[in-house]
Parts: sequence; C-alpha cells; structure tokens
Amino acid sequence: MAYIICEPCVDVMDTACVDVCPVDCIHTTEGEKQLYINPDECIDCAACEPACPVDAIKMQDEVPSEWESYIALNATFFETFVKPEAAAAAAGETGTTKKKKEQGIPEEFVQLPEAPASSLRAPFGLLAMLGQPILGAFSATFKSRLEEMAGHTHIFSAAISTGINSLVNLMLYPLLLFLIGVKSNGISLFTSEGNLMIFLGIVAAIGEGLYRFKDELISADDDEQPRYGAAFYGWIASLFATPMLSLLRPALVAEPSTPRTTLPGAVLTDGKIYADDVRERYRRYGMVNRITEAADYYQVEIEFPRWVPNSVAKKENELPDRMPDYTYEIHLSAPYFPDDEPAAESVLTVQTQLDDPRFAPVVGRTSSFPNGFTNTLPIPGQPEDFHATYRNKVLTIILSKTGTCESLALAPTIHYAKLKG
Repeated sequence: MAYIICEPCVDVMDTACVDVCPVDCIHTTEGEKQLYINPDECIDCAACEPACPVDAIKMQDEVPSEWESYIALNATFFETFVKPEAAAAAAGETGTTKKKKEQGIPEEFVQLPEAPASSLRAPFGLLAMLGQPILGAFSATFKSRLEEMAGHTHIFSAAISTGINSLVNLMLYPLLLFLIGVKSNGISLFTSEGNLMIFLGIVAAIGEGLYRFKDELISADDDEQPRYGAAFYGWIASLFATPMLSLLRPALVAEPSTPRTTLPGAVLTDGKIYADDVRERYRRYGMVNRITEAADYYQVEIEFPRWVPNSVAKKENELPDRMPDYTYEIHLSAPYFPDDEPAAESVLTVQTQLDDPRFAPVVGRTSSFPNGFTNTLPIPGQPEDFHATYRNKVLTIILSKTGTCESLALAPTIHYAKLKG
C-alpha cells in the first residue's frame, strides 16, 4: 500500500520528504508542480509522512475524497517517467527521454564539452595582442573583461598588459616631465634641472607601477584574484571604453555553442521549481561537477556542499547551518614520462572526506550526511601535472594538454558562492 502526495504539495514542492526517503522513491521532472511517490519502489516506511511540512502525504486508502484524483495522477506520472538507470538506454540523446521529459541522467563520468571557450574574432585577437602596451593603461574592469573575451592569456592578459604599460611609462613620464620643463622654464638636457625632471618622472612611473600591482605584492590570499589598476591617464578613457566593450561584445567575440555539462541525479536541479536543498543533496554526493575544454587545458570544477540539510539529526546534534570544508585528495593516473609513449587517456580521481568532529554522530549513518564522495573523471591525453584551487566551496583543477600548468600562466579563477536567501 503506497503513499500518495496530494494537493498541498502543488507549487510548494518542499523536498524534506526526499531527504528522509531511504529508497529514493520520490521523483519529479522539470515542468511538474509537485512531487510523486513511485508505488513500485515505496516500502511503506512512513518516513516521508511526518517530514512533509504541508501534510500532503497520505496512505493510499486514507486519501480524502476531494483528493482521490491524485491517486490516478500519481500512477499516470510513472507511466511516462523514466528512471535514471534506464534513461540512457531509452534516450535518443543525453538528458531527453522518449516522452521528451527532461531528466538528470546519472553518468559514470562527466561529459566533456565539445566546444572550446569563447575567443576574439580575427583580426581583433591580433589587435588585442599587439595593443597590450596601450590597453594595459585601462582600468582593471576593462582588462578583466577583455581577457575573458580573448579566451586565453596568450592573446590578452591583464597582468602582462599592465606590466608592459608600466615599462612604457618608465620612458613616457620622464620624457613628458622633461618636455614640460623645457616649455615652462627653458631647461635643457644634461643640466641639473633637466636631470631632476627626468628623475621625478622615473619615480612617478615606479610609484604608479607599484600601486597598480599592489594586490600581487601584498595579498596574503593566493586564491584572491589580483586587480591590475589603470595608469593615471587611463582612468578617463576607461569610463567610455568599458561600457563600449560590453556593447561591442557580439561583434568582437566568437561565442561557442552551449557547452555540455552534466548534473547527475534523479531530477534536474536547475529552475525555479526546485529548492536549494535538492541541489545541495547532489553536492553532498559529488554530483554537481563539470569539465570545460579550453584551447590548451581542461578545467574541472566540483561543487562542495554549502548548507547543512534541515533534518532531525541537525537539531538533535546542534549542527551549524553552514557545511564545513571537506578534506580532499587529488590523484592523476599514469603520469607522463618523456621516454614512455603517452597513453590515450588519463584518469583524474578526487576523493573527499568530512572529518569535522561535530558531524561524527551523523556521518555515514543517514543519507543526508555521507562521509564524503569520490569523483573519477577521464581526461583525454596525458597531462603532466595539475593545479588546484579551492574557493567558495568550489574545487577548480587545471590540467594542461601539453607541458606543465606553470607554462599556461593562468590567473586564478574567482568563484562566487550563491548564498541561501
């Protein structure tokens, strides 16, 4: 005798019942307005009934007469619903069933995007590369946007362009001050006044350069994205150039097709009808991850849990609202040696563990609190090494296609955590 989810769930879709179900028999799909219980999977444990905050779950023979239509509605849903284990065989393409119902198809490995990152159209990429001595004078916002549009620091780099512009200013500022002195005071070269003006110009250029690279010089956080400021004559130009760059983006940038990403799990987690708790559940099992392919490297991103699920275990053990940081280990199989023939594929393994002592009473004892997760990701080719950064509950791993990660000269990636509420 299965349980039935009735009218109070419509447009509410609280997922507390999903968290407590021991057999994961509660499902939905994108576009639906409520959750459904699979009668073939339900074991009548009654765990979901008290967990529902709107009292929408009833035993089938106890459903009120005004809600009897939901019994048939529940059965009809599972006539077209394709379970994740069988969806891959039934799907013509990943994520779409025969009935065209969107599914979150679990996959053993994360799919690789077929398209590289965006890049500047020809000849704008060449102009950006050659124009770095001048473009480096613009604001940090302008340079970061242009770097993102370029798609790779070999084409345009905020740090490199700022450094080149600072070197140009070492010659420009002394020359300007000397010419000002010549025009106003009639000073000449190789005089004490002329030498003073040149010296002041050098000091001004060095001082400005140190200020523009202050984030690199004094920042204690290696994961913090440095901001390379503008030259004093670049501020006014940046006020007009920055919005103009955004307006011209469609003409300047060749956008790739939508990259392929995966969100393994029973249901898709994006969209306004899903609560944050659903996505958090997949994060706790390492299911929210993606690999992005750029021109000469792969970027792997794995999202870690952010919020402790609301449950009886949380209240009984007085757990905090925020999840602690997990410990993690990263392994790259079969490292490349120059004398060996490179393998066609490497395997990146990320193993995590929840070691916080506050969670010891619940870790591994309930489905809401797994003791960690392991991600096994295939990487084409044979990368020599990897570079990992962890920020805002997102682990980012860079694997160069050829050579070492240091040779890429990549700026660290900024991740902005989406906070609840």
